[in-house]
Amino acid sequence: MNKYEFLYKLNQGMENSSAKERQEIAKYYDELIQDAIDNGENEADFIEKLGSIDKIIRTIRTDRDFVTNVKEKKDYQLKNVFSVSVKILGYLALGIIIFTLGTVGFSLVTSGGSMMIFSGIKLYYAVITGLSWGTILMHAGTISLGLGLLLIGLWIFKWLIRESRNQLEKLMEFISSKIKKEGE
Repeated sequence: MNKYEFLYKLNQGMENSSAKERQEIAKYYDELIQDAIDNGENEADFIEKLGSIDKIIRTIRTDRDFVTNVKEKKDYQLKNVFSVSVKILGYLALGIIIFTLGTVGFSLVTSGGSMMIFSGIKLYYAVITGLSWGTILMHAGTISLGLGLLLIGLWIFKWLIRESRNQLEKLMEFISSKIKKEGE
């Protein structure tokens, strides 16, 4: 993503904020990105280091200190918001979730694939040997069920690949808020 896309999406996501606040935050990020580019950093890599736009917007909505720091032009990066302990807890929890969902997805893919293959072979022999339509329909239905399981398993893998980073950020925010509440 380039700077202009980033700023546009950030501005769209802050539609509930005042125009002045949106302008200040957009100007801050514009200057931050431009400084990084001027210092020889790759634009897309630096924007990725800033964190997701969703996370920035959630931080703006929940952390008034962040907005104050932006207004005062302090060098404030989202990556420094969370303490090391929160990151460790977040990665551990997300690792358990990813392992569990990955195992379920793998089980569904292998079960669905094996059902399709086994019933496909049985269906082939049922058609060749002229078995009853009930047997043929049963094997065709089992193939459909296997295909459904396979697709659900593949969807789980797709979700894991696309959403795990965003979910990690949300999980860390949740853990951080719980730790803050316990500390008060």
